[in-house]
Amino acid sequence: MAGGTEVMALINAGALYPSGLIAIDRIEELRGVWFADQEIVLGAATTCADLMHSDVRGVLPALAQAARSIAAPGIRSRATLGGNLLSGKRAGGPTAPAPGRDLLTVLVALNGVAVCRSAQGWRQLPVTELYARDGGVELLPGELLTALRVPLTGGPQGFMKVGTRGGASRPMVTFALAADLSARTVMCSIGGFSPSAVRVDHAGQWLADHVDWDNAAIPEPTTYPMFARLIAEGLVVPDSAGPAGWTTAGVPEDYRQKAAEVCARRALIRALPPAGWLEQIREYQQRAEFVRHRATVERAERGLPAEPPVPHPQQQPESQPQAQLPPQVQPPQAQPWTAQQRPAGSEPNPNPYAVRGVRP
Repeated sequence: MAGGTEVMALINAGALYPSGLIAIDRIEELRGVWFADQEIVLGAATTCADLMHSDVRGVLPALAQAARSIAAPGIRSRATLGGNLLSGKRAGGPTAPAPGRDLLTVLVALNGVAVCRSAQGWRQLPVTELYARDGGVELLPGELLTALRVPLTGGPQGFMKVGTRGGASRPMVTFALAADLSARTVMCSIGGFSPSAVRVDHAGQWLADHVDWDNAAIPEPTTYPMFARLIAEGLVVPDSAGPAGWTTAGVPEDYRQKAAEVCARRALIRALPPAGWLEQIREYQQRAEFVRHRATVERAERGLPAEPPVPHPQQQPESQPQAQLPPQVQPPQAQPWTAQQRPAGSEPNPNPYAVRGVRP
């Protein structure tokens, strides 16, 4: 196990009695983020908190948004990328009330590739082929998911999620969208309602013809509701429960379609804003400035005081100086380590581009 957020919950509930556990969360080769020329390699033991790092958020914003929607900060510091993808039922097994595969929807939209390793060697396959038709995880005996390879699209992205309750919760509908400005294509996928996320290619092809690629914006406001309806109308919910187990199996179909429509519209607005949105913001700022000046003139004409009955910012009392400790109790100044004084295990990271989590 890596984070143990699923295994330990099953053990504490008495649903699982393992004879032993092997912790793999401290294997350095499985944890980290590596930036290559045309792709990003994500270690399977990379935590969701690491996926929210600013370096990852700058190139994979949809994945960072999906990681942020998972559980609470304490869980995100332990939950891993591989654990989120491989959680839930096994191929041919019963439905399990496990956490949903929130990150899977983004990886499907970005054409992620899973890298597995066993005694027989390496195996690389699309991330969707990690699951059987019933949604269960389908790995070969003795095989370990080591990393995910994600191609760089170089365009805006968006992610939205509707869960079983407010805040971080199990997904009922998740939607991810990624635009490639150089290829002028839009890739989108939807998940949460079925055991695995699926691509929505027909909606992406339709949207590609309604995007102003030179400005990376949507020229017609009616594109947003029409694209959302395309997503909702093509939603086919299977008879089997989604990755969240039976907790979302009883959701009415009309409500789920409405949730998918809302997710698609908001994700598109995040990724591709309306054309002229900067001009609209400047117009709002100018209007607010005009209202402020007009109120000042009206108060002066009516003989009302110009200043509100609050302290002026320049009249705020100065902060009290901090008490200085006597020289004999001053804390020692931190000195940089030398080669002879550097503690064991604190060598600099050989890969300066790798994002590492805080080790316990």
